[in-house]
Amino acid sequence: MSNAASAHTTTTPGMGTYRGSCACRAVRFEADFDPSAGTTQCNCTICAKTRWWGVIVKPSAFRLLAGEEVLGDCSRSEAGHARFCKTCGVRVFGHGNLPELGGEYCSINLNCLDGVDLTGVPVVYLDGLHDTWEQLAIAPYVDPVTAAKRA
Repeated sequence: MSNAASAHTTTTPGMGTYRGSCACRAVRFEADFDPSAGTTQCNCTICAKTRWWGVIVKPSAFRLLAGEEVLGDCSRSEAGHARFCKTCGVRVFGHGNLPELGGEYCSINLNCLDGVDLTGVPVVYLDGLHDTWEQLAIAPYVDPVTAAKRA
C-alpha cells in the first residue's frame, strides 16, 4: 500500500510510504514503514520537551524531499541528531547511531505525517533519559483531535 497522502485526505495505517512535512512545509519527507508495528515515545530531555512521538526506521527507508537548506540540528551527542525546520521550528526527524536501537537509525516525528489517522497504533515508552532504552510501557495511541470529535 503506497500512501501519497495530503493534508486533505486520511489513510489507514499499514505498511507503506508515508509523507510528511513541518508546519510551513519547507521541510518535506517520505518514509517506508508500518506504524501498526509499533511507535515510540522517549523520556529524554529533548523528546519530552518537544512532545516527540516517533517511529524508528533504517536510514535507507527515509527520504528528505525538500528543505535540507533550512534544517537545524539540536544534538546532545554524536549518537543522535534532532533535526528541525529553522523557519517554523518544528522538529521533523532525528538520526544517529545507537547500538540499543540497532545501529544507524532515523526517527520520524509522526506528528508531522500528512493525512494519516494513527489512532490505536501501539506506543512503546522508552527510557532514553537514563540512556538504558528500557521499555517502560506499551499503550495504544489516542488522537486528541479524533477523540474530541467523538465527545
